[in-house]
Amino acid sequence: MYVGIDFLIGEGRDPYVVDVNLGLPGGASEFDLTHRVFRGARSGVFARIEALSRRAHGSGFGRYLDSLTFLPALKAFKLWMDGQGPFPDDFHPMLRLEDKWVQYRVLSPIVPMPDTRPLGYPVPAGAYALAAREPGAVLKRRLGRGGRGFALVDGSTDLAAAVLERRPYGALLQERIDSKAGHWTFSLRAVAFAGEFVCAYANLARRPASNHAVLAFVTRGTALEVRPPEFEAVRFEERSWEARTWFGDREPAYLRHNLYEDEVARAAFVVPGPVLDRIEELAVRVERTYEGLDASRLPRAWFEEVRPG
Repeated sequence: MYVGIDFLIGEGRDPYVVDVNLGLPGGASEFDLTHRVFRGARSGVFARIEALSRRAHGSGFGRYLDSLTFLPALKAFKLWMDGQGPFPDDFHPMLRLEDKWVQYRVLSPIVPMPDTRPLGYPVPAGAYALAAREPGAVLKRRLGRGGRGFALVDGSTDLAAAVLERRPYGALLQERIDSKAGHWTFSLRAVAFAGEFVCAYANLARRPASNHAVLAFVTRGTALEVRPPEFEAVRFEERSWEARTWFGDREPAYLRHNLYEDEVARAAFVVPGPVLDRIEELAVRVERTYEGLDASRLPRAWFEEVRPG
């Protein structure tokens, strides 16, 4: 199954899985852009995905996507998540994985993830204890993307008020992983498909969250660093491979920024070889787990009980 896995790397250089994206979650186009800026040439990643699809599924990638029974419902569901359409009439149980608490319950026994707690009323005492840890915690929506509802919290945060703000989408409290290289906050997006690691790139930001940040090519080294630490960025405005494959000629206008606009660093994000090896291993483990899931046996998601308007 084609998945995009988001990683943070803590101070001990241990990678943590923080989110997994289903369907066609991006990653290939962004990786290709970073390769073009840093290496000066196309990456060949799209041809590799086609080859993997033909080897594993006996057809091209487009036909493979058409074979996924949950995909039409997933498209409609993501529009609903963004407030751009109704809840899908044909609910598919794979959509339960969009609930980050369901995702955590599936993956935390097999891959390292930050300590995570669902929040509701009353706020459990353990949540306040988690928020009081150093260096604090982060608050997220159980159902959301693009960093919506993300906030840093500490022991002084009124968690009950914070949960109330996110009530239409549910809330999670998660151990904070201080994923930094110098003054850059970073995350890595890895793509895995058909039992293989495909590619990875970094997001770099000078704010607490690294979503929708500057993209950077990932390379092996000894230190965890951005090289050079200060850089120019190249702006791109071109339709992504994911947009063509996922939407064809019927893409939502409100997603233009996501589907067309990127900023790429004239720099490399250097990751120690053993850490990158671990990320590749974990990415494939997640992909194989998702590929083998019996969706009907997944825990029920929060939005099956409470649907925001």
